[in-house]
Amino acid sequence: MALTESDEGKLWWEDSTKLVSVIIGFPVVGLMIIGVLTLIGINTPDFPYMISADFFVADLFLRLLTLPIGFLAIRAFLRNMANE
Repeated sequence: MALTESDEGKLWWEDSTKLVSVIIGFPVVGLMIIGVLTLIGINTPDFPYMISADFFVADLFLRLLTLPIGFLAIRAFLRNMANE
């Protein structure tokens, strides 16, 4: 993947889009996997709670609820580290 002029010298955690994608990515990928397993005929309600759709939905809701606070905290921490 080639770097554009705007990406040069910028770390991945300093890019807002990539940071939000990493934070929200786990539950979305989990829900997609559960959906694919259901489509191919695997009985997903028999899975343990940690791999159930309810867990991934709750995790996604919690991350979306706390995303603004966490995002601001991470940005403030990075600015503090840059100033030192």
